[in-house]
Amino acid sequence: MWQELHAELEAEGLTVVTVALDFDPEQSRTWIDQAAPTHPSLVDSEHRLDELLGITNVPMAVWIDEAGTIVRPAESATIRTSALRSMPLDDFPENIKNVLTEAQKIPDHSDEYRAAILDWAAHGSESRFSLSPDVVVARSQPRPMEHAKAAAAFALGTHLFTTVGKDAAMPWWRQAHELHPENWTYKRQAWTLESTPEGQPYDLLQEVGDTYGTSWYEDVVALGGGGSYGVEPRL
Repeated sequence: MWQELHAELEAEGLTVVTVALDFDPEQSRTWIDQAAPTHPSLVDSEHRLDELLGITNVPMAVWIDEAGTIVRPAESATIRTSALRSMPLDDFPENIKNVLTEAQKIPDHSDEYRAAILDWAAHGSESRFSLSPDVVVARSQPRPMEHAKAAAAFALGTHLFTTVGKDAAMPWWRQAHELHPENWTYKRQAWTLESTPEGQPYDLLQEVGDTYGTSWYEDVVALGGGGSYGVEPRL
């Protein structure tokens, strides 16, 4: 999807760079190899994008102009409607149905977001979707002390995970989840180590009650449901 957009707009000066957030770069190797050599595709194994750009979920995007200035802050970003949105749910087990029901509530701005990118590629700073620094700051997510502490706790947990092991990391990751519950990259990265068997595809359910006392579905509902999942773009 994003590789196709990069190929479509590269001649107009737009570069689409996709970044996977994953402790283990090899988990993203398949997609990176498929993107090479025409599409820039990276791995952020330390979740620096959370800290530096305010990424709290995937997919999210930040727009940066040719001068290196952020002209749109981190916001939910998709350019194609997910097939999950119209999938019939009657025949699924209850736990999967619950997850898909909330997923179908996630706001879909794919058509408008794609149109906004095309407009920016065509008109640059004259595009109404290219924001001034003051507006970018005003629309950026807040960074209270709790979120800064969450970033530190997550980073410490990540260091312990790579140097000591998962059991040493988990208390710090739990603390990060409690301090910044809306940061889904912190949760999903830690949870997938528990819910996805080694060598298996990514587990969408992320039922981690035995270790974290929760699941993706339970936390989504606790934070307002699928309609509140992510940072909606204001287009």
